[in-house]
Amino acid sequence: MSKRRVGAASKANGMSIGRSKEDNNLLDALKLYEAKNYKKSLKLVETTLKKNSQHVDSLALKALNLYCTDQKAEAETYVQKALSKSNVGGPSPIGCHILGIYMRNEKRYPEAANFFQTSLDTGSTNKQIYRDLATLYSQEHDYKNLLRARKAYWEEFMGYRANWTSLAIAHDLNGQQDEAANVLTKFEELAKGKLGETEAYEHNECLMYKNDLLYRAAGGDSEKLQRVLKHLDEIELEVFDKYAWLERRAAVYLKMNDKQNAAKVYRTLIKRNPDNFQYYRFLEIALGIQNDEKLKTLLYKNLQKFYPRAEPPKFIPLTYVKGEAEYAQKLSAYLLPQLQRGVPATFGNVKPLYKGDRERTPRLAEKIVLDFVASLDSNGSPLTYVWTCYYLCQHYLYSKDLTKARDYIDSAIAHTPTLVELYILKARVLKHAGLLSDAAETVNEGRKLDFQDRFINTKTVKYYLRANLIEKAVEVVSIFTKNDGSVNGVMDLHLMEGSWYVAEEAESYYRLYLESKQKLGVLKASEDPAEEEAQDDHATQIRLLAYQTDKFGGLALKRWSAISKFYKQFKDDQLDFHSYCMRKGVPRAYLEMYQWGKSVYTLPIYVRAMRGAARLYFSLHDELQASQEDNNSTEETPAVKKGNKKAKKEAAAFKKRREDDKKAVLAYEKDDDILGEKLISTTTPLQDFAEKFYLNYAREATDSTRDYLLEFEYQLRCGKLSLCLGALVKYADTQGERNSMVGAMLLCLLDRIKSSPQIDEMTKKIALKGLERHFTSLPLDQLENKEFDWITFYRENYEEFSLGALLLIRRSLVQIISLETVKQLILENLGSQEPAVQDSVLKYDLN
Repeated sequence: MSKRRVGAASKANGMSIGRSKEDNNLLDALKLYEAKNYKKSLKLVETTLKKNSQHVDSLALKALNLYCTDQKAEAETYVQKALSKSNVGGPSPIGCHILGIYMRNEKRYPEAANFFQTSLDTGSTNKQIYRDLATLYSQEHDYKNLLRARKAYWEEFMGYRANWTSLAIAHDLNGQQDEAANVLTKFEELAKGKLGETEAYEHNECLMYKNDLLYRAAGGDSEKLQRVLKHLDEIELEVFDKYAWLERRAAVYLKMNDKQNAAKVYRTLIKRNPDNFQYYRFLEIALGIQNDEKLKTLLYKNLQKFYPRAEPPKFIPLTYVKGEAEYAQKLSAYLLPQLQRGVPATFGNVKPLYKGDRERTPRLAEKIVLDFVASLDSNGSPLTYVWTCYYLCQHYLYSKDLTKARDYIDSAIAHTPTLVELYILKARVLKHAGLLSDAAETVNEGRKLDFQDRFINTKTVKYYLRANLIEKAVEVVSIFTKNDGSVNGVMDLHLMEGSWYVAEEAESYYRLYLESKQKLGVLKASEDPAEEEAQDDHATQIRLLAYQTDKFGGLALKRWSAISKFYKQFKDDQLDFHSYCMRKGVPRAYLEMYQWGKSVYTLPIYVRAMRGAARLYFSLHDELQASQEDNNSTEETPAVKKGNKKAKKEAAAFKKRREDDKKAVLAYEKDDDILGEKLISTTTPLQDFAEKFYLNYAREATDSTRDYLLEFEYQLRCGKLSLCLGALVKYADTQGERNSMVGAMLLCLLDRIKSSPQIDEMTKKIALKGLERHFTSLPLDQLENKEFDWITFYRENYEEFSLGALLLIRRSLVQIISLETVKQLILENLGSQEPAVQDSVLKYDLN
């Protein structure tokens, strides 16, 4: 609450006339709260509550003061007390406002909006509340109420341009582009001739935003498009963003089918920025030559003369030339000058051609570059040789010829051992060869060439984490972090929301968890020693390994959960921008941010963390299910006999190790579960996964971006077969019904229908009906036939088993195919995979 709000509240209560002492104390306490004197404010409120414990507004303000002094649990208690008194002399407008602020601080935005609205409805004259209300409606994407709140605030404060802009945006979000443009026009008319230099940038942004509105409202209407062009002419001298102005002009001409003028504008844009590939593509469309190879060749030949240093005129012809001789000549003309100059990014520049023409481009490029390297003069530039070897290494790495790739990068390093990039590339080759520790040490050698380079530092950390060498990774990453008050940089990386590091560390802990779990299983399965002392040693080993397993699993979940927290914070951080962007006058940037905010939980790092957490949560669920089926028998860790000196010494060492571990992995100052023990010991893994990851993702994912495989696995374990079938059908629609993963998903679903006693018969019948309707080739009549060969059926109806499909069948514990058969199929499939994949599957999926 601002001082202005307190003033408004005072007026609403008629200043001090006729006001009770309790209300006077409340207003004094409010002033202290606004001055951030929370303790004094709290003391004054408590004075009131001692005399009248039913004073709702004082209860609310006490809760807010407690919240601001970090006593959140107690604050919530007083909020509930205030709400419980609402039936008997409920909160005043000021009290509702206080509760709204509390709810907003707690990020309970719908409740906050309700209290703010109630404050206004019950007579508050503080119209600033409308702005807070609009901010909350923006955060919740409640466009109808947003428009109402923005309009009410605009009516009270018309003297600020920000309020006109925000009202226009509210109309825009409601699909009322014409009304939005009219609002902006009215302000322009009122402000004509009154704007100074300091307001010029905001004016430019609002003018271009208005043109955006007119353009979107026009659709394909030629008259309205003419209006857009006319508006562009009117604002030309006042607009700073000339690229946006020209791009809009060209787009309008194309929509109007005025290709001659569109071509002129795109030529102007190319002249301003000859390295923008998109402008060349649009120029082809404007000239109507996108399907005419001869005319395109002539165009790009001329453009190369005008812009000899630009990349697109040289590269684009390579994307459409069909004749091999001509293609080889153009490819040579494109590659060799870059290699002669020693351009490190040569392979990166040509890589799209490798992907677009997988047979021709790699073959011709290899011949061209090998001939070139053979012809190099020993007296020529040494860098030419180094970067040519660098290119060839990347080429053979792409072609999965790791031996040749390693030979060329070793040759380059032997020639010039001071180039950091060479060590990074060699590490990549070693990584693909499955030599993760060697790869990490190689990139660390490169790091030692330049200790000030953050990029190579980050690369080294990633490679150490992928080799599961977490302590070394932490040591290296801590060089560039702020380590005050902590033993390493882990806490600072969480504070700075370093998603790249936290995600990599989570995956590293997960791999260590799998390794430790396998070792623990082997140790538990081994025979107990006969001697008593050996039995104690055996029990100690099991206890330590069990602790280590839980620690690694808990930390994996802890780090993945941290990613979820980061993205929740990204979501919440938008709240401030709903008013900040209006004040700064950047409506286009605001709307771009607003659209981004609608899909925060579908961004790559979040999805990566969600998939990682899913693997662990799903395995925990499967283990719980298996233990319940085994009559709730749980295997306890054997206890170490107490009372002797050795046992006490071991217990002390274990306790010290545990404390040292906590210090090394501490991510947050106030954390009651540093090692993630509560997370890994959950009895509701599916519910935890849904609350921390899946529900947020499911709300924002679209049909085109949704991970239907993950959804299938989640719903399969939840026993929701209809939703499971829905995910399967959607996956088949996007990937094709003969896709290998579709076949694997069908087998998993059929197996669950056949062998899961927890699922009721009606649910199974509905799922079978759905399968019968969508997948007519399924032999549902053979489901109870133990002799039926499902492998043969799969091979006759679907693409050959992919590794992903086989791993899905294995981790879903399918019973209609023996696990040994699945394992054998996986081993056969691994023969065609690169060493890194083979090593990963053998180490983490088959043991």
